[in-house]
Amino acid sequence: YPEVPRPTRASVPMSGSCAPVVFDGYRSVQVNVDAFGCNIPGDAANEPSIAIDPSNPRRIAIGWRQFDTVESSFRQAGVAYSHDGGHSWVFPGVLSPGVFHSDPVLESDADGNFFFLGIRCAGPQCGEVFKSIDGGTTWADPVPAWVGDKPWIAVDRTGGIGHGNIYAASGYGLVRSTDGGTTFQHDPFSYLG
Repeated sequence: YPEVPRPTRASVPMSGSCAPVVFDGYRSVQVNVDAFGCNIPGDAANEPSIAIDPSNPRRIAIGWRQFDTVESSFRQAGVAYSHDGGHSWVFPGVLSPGVFHSDPVLESDADGNFFFLGIRCAGPQCGEVFKSIDGGTTWADPVPAWVGDKPWIAVDRTGGIGHGNIYAASGYGLVRSTDGGTTFQHDPFSYLG
């Protein structure tokens, strides 16, 4: 994807009240909301990915492609978290304001750390992984993951020899982290015999 300048975001007034959407007895809870928990007029997002903390299923993180407006094609890494099983959400904004991100995928390790994999450009060296150790409330700076378009991420939670390893893959190859996401191998197939 080409690097494109970020458009100016128009200010949108927050609303003080909103009603939940209920259909056939199911209550829908929106994730990217304002400080009152209401829809943000003019906001746009797509390609969501969700991860649940296996050690505490009430902690959930979700990521998506966040657009500044419905007219904008500039996408960023939007995130939100819930610590009450999805009954309510906190939308702190985007991971790197003003930085292009696309193709988000989230996963959790056995200890409840969340990982957000996304890409910053087209090509094999565009992947970045953000890590949250506090249930999605805050995210560390990204580390390169050497994957490209349409990536995927998985964490080994089997308890076996690879327990805790993080794998990131795309059409460009497969990389892994053996140190909890601090680094990813540069040569994608160096560990495959």
